[in-house]
Amino acid sequence: MATEAGRAPLAAPYRISLRSRFYGLGSIYAKTMRDSRLAFIVAAGLMGGIMLVVSVAITKAYPTAESRVELASLATSLGAASGIAGKAVNVGTMGGYVQWKYGSFFLLIAAIWSIMALSGTLASEARGGSLEFVAASPFGKRRIALEKVTAHLTAMTLTVVIVGFAAWLAGAAFATLPGDAIPVQAAVGYALWLGLVALFFGGLAFALAQFFGRAVGAGVAGFALFAGWILQGYAATVPAFTPFALLTPCAWTADHLPLAGQYNWPSLVPTAIATAALLAIGVEAFARRDVGAQQAVRTPRLPRPLRGLRGPIGRSIGERLPMTLAWSLGLGIFTLAMAAISKSLADDVAKSPDLLKTFGQIFPSFNITTAGGFLQLMIQLEYIAVGFAAATLVSGWASDETSGRLEMILSTPLARPRWAILSGLGVYVAIVVMTAIMAVCVGLGAAAAGSDALTPMAGTIALGLYAAALAGVGFAVGGWKTSIAAEVVALVVVMTYLIDLLSPALSLPDWFHQLALTSHLGQPMVGHWDAGGVVACLVLAAAGLAVGGWGMRRRDVGL
Repeated sequence: MATEAGRAPLAAPYRISLRSRFYGLGSIYAKTMRDSRLAFIVAAGLMGGIMLVVSVAITKAYPTAESRVELASLATSLGAASGIAGKAVNVGTMGGYVQWKYGSFFLLIAAIWSIMALSGTLASEARGGSLEFVAASPFGKRRIALEKVTAHLTAMTLTVVIVGFAAWLAGAAFATLPGDAIPVQAAVGYALWLGLVALFFGGLAFALAQFFGRAVGAGVAGFALFAGWILQGYAATVPAFTPFALLTPCAWTADHLPLAGQYNWPSLVPTAIATAALLAIGVEAFARRDVGAQQAVRTPRLPRPLRGLRGPIGRSIGERLPMTLAWSLGLGIFTLAMAAISKSLADDVAKSPDLLKTFGQIFPSFNITTAGGFLQLMIQLEYIAVGFAAATLVSGWASDETSGRLEMILSTPLARPRWAILSGLGVYVAIVVMTAIMAVCVGLGAAAAGSDALTPMAGTIALGLYAAALAGVGFAVGGWKTSIAAEVVALVVVMTYLIDLLSPALSLPDWFHQLALTSHLGQPMVGHWDAGGVVACLVLAAAGLAVGGWGMRRRDVGL
């Protein structure tokens, strides 16, 4: 019996659809877009939704021309406190009010997203080892970096377009008084500013991450973001801040307030050039360096118990400590500055009987002339900051599994539930350290202002309790799926802020406002505590950790 040898039939070439090349698995760009879809939906939906809701809120809270005049007078009379929000320009209009009160808030959300995305898009994959498989394909490293960066630029562009459209739509749909309408030019100007400044800090994180790793890149960029915002806000009050503020686009674009009808288009040019340069540095650094190669940053050596050599708790504390210190210093400096200027704010309020009456009507339950009373005004921003800090700590806890290290850890005589609970306790220790540092900074600022220091120092415990409760939520979710634990925590933080912010402004039912955990914590900075909220935070922290351990026992690692 004979057989005929012949050429094997050629397989039909695999055709990649056009859709898969832009969204899916057809290219590095498409996969990056697919992987970032959740972050895009959250960021775009959040900022676009807030833009619409706060525009409605201002028309309900200040429906008459007289009330708008009082609002503008209050904004221009805040003195030192005005640095928190920014320049008060045309605050009596819808666009001017949104620009003054929420303009920086939108920037913080967009910039934090950009920092986290760009600092980890290459550095974290290189550390985890997955990028080596991509680099082994017929793609150069420069192309890999360019496609990943382009995907983030696309997502950011779509996000700011949605925010700009929401601003224009709010002016068109909800304007009630002359000047409330937001023209297309203003919406475009604000969207450009928001995207460019956010990408500047993201680009800074991206460039640094190629040399020093994701943690250092994100930490330095995050510090520059908050420092630039605070330094520029108070440069007029403290002239010594000016040289440092000029290092960031917060100062370059300070006069570009498009929603308020004030434009400074040339200020966007250096921001765009600097952003492009930082992204180019990051791409070239990745292309010219070995995958995963990093430059060590010399830091003081940790004590032996904190080097992660004494079991899961010690390792968790040691790994979380650098990020904890970064958040602690950033939040501590902010709260110290806020407490320190409370005295000058009290003087401004005391000089104006009308301003004192207005503050008394808005905040009748505490004294704005004390450091604690002033910090209670800032408590919502503090809750957001410690909430995102909790999300990053939970992300670090979850990275043991998402990076593949957990399988090696569990090869030792260590059960999965025990790992989840003990390493989670390390996160709680990190939160205690962060709270203690913040308390010291608040006390120093209050003492410098000549106000009571002990009450606001004790009030920072509420921030720690809130962070612990959020971490408990993350642990509970992580027991089911660690890859989304940090994202769920961030979503809870955002939803809590929106509920607590918008419920009073829109006169929503009290039961809806009670859904926000922060509404049950009282006014801790002035010594008014809500025992129910404290108990709720402790229960969420303990129960969440227990549920996370139970969930890890019932599933395989990596699922």
